[in-house]
Amino acid sequence: MMAARRRFAPHLAAGLFALGGLGVAPAALHAQTHLVIVSGLGGEKKYSTAFNEMASRLADAAVKRWGLPDADAIWLGEDSVAAGRPHYRGPSTKANVEQTLTKLAAQATPGEQVVVVLIGHGSGEGEQTKISLPGPDISARDFAQLLARFSTQRVAFVNLTSASGDMLPVLSGPNRVVITATKSAFERNESKFARFFVDALSKDGADADKDDRVSLLEAFRYAAAETKRFYENETKLQTEHAQFDDMGMKEGVAEPDGREKQGLLARRFFLDGGMSPQLAANDPRLAALYKEKFAIEDQIDQLRAKKTTMTADAYDDALETLLVNLARKARTIRELEGRKS
Repeated sequence: MMAARRRFAPHLAAGLFALGGLGVAPAALHAQTHLVIVSGLGGEKKYSTAFNEMASRLADAAVKRWGLPDADAIWLGEDSVAAGRPHYRGPSTKANVEQTLTKLAAQATPGEQVVVVLIGHGSGEGEQTKISLPGPDISARDFAQLLARFSTQRVAFVNLTSASGDMLPVLSGPNRVVITATKSAFERNESKFARFFVDALSKDGADADKDDRVSLLEAFRYAAAETKRFYENETKLQTEHAQFDDMGMKEGVAEPDGREKQGLLARRFFLDGGMSPQLAANDPRLAALYKEKFAIEDQIDQLRAKKTTMTADAYDDALETLLVNLARKARTIRELEGRKS
C-alpha cells in the first residue's frame, strides 16, 4: 500500500497544485504592503508619551527593518507629541483616518497587503467599540465600512488598545487577520500586549522559526507569551487576554495553531510582503530559493484546507511529497547561507 501511494503521490501533487487546482489563488510571493498606524489620545502625559513611542518604533521598524518605502508607512497620531517625528503624517482625527484609508483603497492593487494598527485607549461595546481620538472617535462599525473597500487585498487589523475585544467579531472576514489586545470590552486596563507586539516587530526575539522574518502569527504568539510572563513576574492577576482570528470565524482564539485552523493566513503574512528586500538585493539565488520555499508552504496550507474533501491516502501522499520538497529546499537554503541547522 505504501509503495502504491508513493508512486501515486507525485502525479496527485502535480494535479492538485497546478494553478487553481485547489480552488484557492496562490498568495503573492512579494506583495506590496501598506501600513497605517493610528495612535490616539493619551489623556495623560505618560500615556501620550507611551503611545507616541510605540507608534514611532513600529513605523521606524517597518521602514528600516522590513524595507517598506517611507510612503507606505503612514502614522497618524496625537499632534502635540508626535509632530515632527519621522513617518508622522498628521493628527489622528476621524476625518484623517477615513481620508487615509479611502485614498489607500482607491490606490491599492489586487493582491497587495494592508495593515492597520491602533494604539491607545479603547472604550464602548459591540459595534460601538472605539479608539479615543482627537475630536469624534472612530468605531468598529466605521472601520468595518472602511475595510470593506479592500475586497481584493489581504488585510490585517491589529487593535492594540484597551477594551478592544469586541471589535474582533465586527471586523472578522475572509482574507483578513484580526488581532485584539483584549478578549472583551470589559478588559479596560492599559494594554501590556501592545508594547510586546511592537517589540516583536521592532526587536529580536519573536522569530521562532529563525528565517530572519517575523510573521503576524509569530508577533501575536510572542506578545501573548510575554504578556503572560509580565503578569506572572509581577504576581498580578492577568487583566488582558489577546484574541486572534484569520479564518473569518467572528470568534477569537487565544492560541492559534498556525497549522490546520487559526493562523494559516497570519503565518504567511509579513510586513515585508513575504520577501526581504535586503535578501533579494544581497543574493538573487537565495531570493529565488526563498520564493520557491514560500510557494511550497502556501501549497501545504492550501492542501490542509482541503483535507476534509480528500481521502486519507490521497491527502497523505500529497502532503508527503510537499514536505519532502520543502525539506530539500530548506536544506539548500541553509547550505548557501552557511548554516548547519
